[in-house]
Amino acid sequence: MPRLSWDAPEWHPTIDSTNLEALRDPRPGRVVVADHQSAGLGRRGRSWPAPPGSALALSVVVPAPAPSLLGWVPLVTGLAVAQALSHSRYAVPTVLKWPNDVLARDEGDWRKVCGVLAQAVPDNPAGPVVVVGAGINVDQLREDLPVPTATSWRLARAGAGGAILPDGAREELVDDVLGRLADLVTDLAGAGPAYRKLCSTIGARVQVHLPGSGTATGTAVDVDDAGALVVEGDDGRRTVHLAGDVVHVRPAG
Repeated sequence: MPRLSWDAPEWHPTIDSTNLEALRDPRPGRVVVADHQSAGLGRRGRSWPAPPGSALALSVVVPAPAPSLLGWVPLVTGLAVAQALSHSRYAVPTVLKWPNDVLARDEGDWRKVCGVLAQAVPDNPAGPVVVVGAGINVDQLREDLPVPTATSWRLARAGAGGAILPDGAREELVDDVLGRLADLVTDLAGAGPAYRKLCSTIGARVQVHLPGSGTATGTAVDVDDAGALVVEGDDGRRTVHLAGDVVHVRPAG
């Protein structure tokens, strides 16, 4: 498959939602970026609030892969963000929390710095696509964050002894994410090893919260070839969980 190429990013100072804007004209390769969203979207209908100018929202339109690889699209988007954050000139340590969070090290803890939302468009006139968005906390201070388990690129930098992000850092980050994501989406079937290496969920004791208040508790032992989480219970039985069927994955106990 030829390497995926992107259109020139469409930058907006503010917008309702970059995913909603991409969905209005979901042509493959489209890129929508905003410094603020008035109606930012999260997984399962959750909102994603951030003070104006403090965050970065990035949505792209990806040609839909084979159904067996569809679950990898949001996973590799998180991987591209994590790699860009940890390898940029303004690097911070990162790991991935399956299925849709990027965590950065801040004051000794791993805290959420980015979330990912993917929305399939199977009946698109230009062919089936996936609109996938990443909401990155960039410049928030501690009091700007909605929960204590969140952080921002700026806070993670400060905690690691780094300087405050200069002008132009956002543009560099977007370019870096897009370059890495193009490579990963072009070879979804080969993205597994890099994802698993960075995924802190694998090996952890977890409780998987399912729709209807059901739960599955055990050790996360793998992310399979479809991008699903494999959990081994205390009885040795393994269960497989697709991201779309999961409400939360949290540490057990």
